[in-house]
Amino acid sequence: MDAFGLTVCDPPEDVQCTSCLSRPWDAPIALLRQLPYGPGPLVCCRLDALPLEPSLLAGLMLSPGEADFWRSMRAVDKRRHEWLLGRSVAKDAVRLLLEKHLGVQLAPAEVEILPDPYGRPRAMGPWTARLGIQPAISISHSHGTAVALAVLHPGQLVGIDLENLAQRRESFEAIAFRLDERRMLAALPWESRQEWALRMWCAKEGVAKALGRGFSIGIQAFHILSAQTGSGIVQLELCDQALALFPRLRGISIMAYTGREKDYVFSTTIYQGAVE
Repeated sequence: MDAFGLTVCDPPEDVQCTSCLSRPWDAPIALLRQLPYGPGPLVCCRLDALPLEPSLLAGLMLSPGEADFWRSMRAVDKRRHEWLLGRSVAKDAVRLLLEKHLGVQLAPAEVEILPDPYGRPRAMGPWTARLGIQPAISISHSHGTAVALAVLHPGQLVGIDLENLAQRRESFEAIAFRLDERRMLAALPWESRQEWALRMWCAKEGVAKALGRGFSIGIQAFHILSAQTGSGIVQLELCDQALALFPRLRGISIMAYTGREKDYVFSTTIYQGAVE
């Protein structure tokens, strides 16, 4: 039993959910596991394409309520496919987390991914009351790939963001970054600026997701204090509207852990303190 009162087994690292369509992806959480005070049990999964025809995948993965919502979506096919891809990988992350660390197996439809009032995804279902837990999750997708992060301990705020270097928008730095942040980028070697601009963007978005409001409060409300090119750690603070919503975070640095794998840049954030 751990400090949170959960009975957690210690499985081999290569345990996988045999019925999952996505694959475990260790890169975004490898650094977190090395911290002296780690976040506890966590899983990251990745799905690089729809593995089945969309209607078949929806029938396999979604609960009845989710399936009704998906069928009623008035959106272009790309958006509907992204939604389905994100839900599928999030369900796999939650199921793999429970199987690895609690020995509990769930079918995909038993894990409902529902938004809270601000749109942040929540893992729901009768099993949350039965097990006395509700994992924290975060989802991101980019250029046909979706990732999800699931953490077992309650009360943790988690955020993950994924971006493709090939899809980088021109001149987005002027919108995304303050003057001192742009100076930080300008001080980097030319060949690494594009990657680090995207890492810093991912860091902001990951923290925004962890706090549950996204960029609805403004991207510049998340201010980058430092970017460590050696470790990939980006240190941020809240300001402006973000600080007005979360005054307890005044003067507190939030760490985002960034990395790159081929054409994808990612960032993960797990914050364990109270923010309300």
